[in-house]
Amino acid sequence: MKCAVIGDPAQHSLSPAIHRDGYRRSALAWDYDALTVPSGDLESFVAGCAADSSWAGLSVTAPHKEAIVAFGEPDHVSRLVGAGNTIVFHDRTEANPPTVHNTDVPGFVRAWRARGLGVPKTAAIVGNGATARSLLVALAGLHVAQVVILARDPSRAASAQDLGIALGIDTSVQPLAHNLPDVDLLANTIPAAATQPYAQSWADAAAWIFDAVYDPWPTPLGAAATSDHIMVSGLDLLAGQAVDQFHLLTGGAITFDDAHAAAMTELRRRRGNGTTAL
Repeated sequence: MKCAVIGDPAQHSLSPAIHRDGYRRSALAWDYDALTVPSGDLESFVAGCAADSSWAGLSVTAPHKEAIVAFGEPDHVSRLVGAGNTIVFHDRTEANPPTVHNTDVPGFVRAWRARGLGVPKTAAIVGNGATARSLLVALAGLHVAQVVILARDPSRAASAQDLGIALGIDTSVQPLAHNLPDVDLLANTIPAAATQPYAQSWADAAAWIFDAVYDPWPTPLGAAATSDHIMVSGLDLLAGQAVDQFHLLTGGAITFDDAHAAAMTELRRRRGNGTTAL
């Protein structure tokens, strides 16, 4: 059987390292690749995979997380977020169409709990895209009461704000330059370069920091963090979401620790070779 992570680009992804390690541990003679699929080719590519019985499913990364929802039956979380990161092909009958899943939401909660962290009551999320909305849902599950969304263009963050309010979170939207009050968690989902002017003030306002970017490291937020901060990286999220994703695609099981170790081993190998992942 075959699986792959698709995105544009996709070659930077550490998902192949995680899934291939899972195949080895589970004694599965499966293949898993990273495939760059331009947005204009997404529909035909997914349709081709769905029609080919050798494909079990796909992991999905940027910029396809929102578009993938249209190519299968989305689960509740994917509907809520408006984005998914996994599509599973079943027995190719009308009664069993592909299903789309969002494992980023439980993945963040799993990563958070794996680090043994407490319950945040207030948070700031930088960004308003698919990852930011997934974090909103995850934070609702962690019983966060108040969230400030920091957006490069606040006028485009209405849907994220509406989602937060629907989840029962006191949600507001502010520009990146907003004078952020103290929060338990600062979670960044935008490219590292865009955070540079604000990283120090954000870090000063937060006890815990999550940065979806994990390489190159340190990011501006990582550099601004002190020994008093608790830092959670995108590598933790990647490992957390892979646990459910691996089960959805194969029916097997991997642990958070094994997924994290496989990703870290590959990241260190790439750094040793002078290559980087985004």
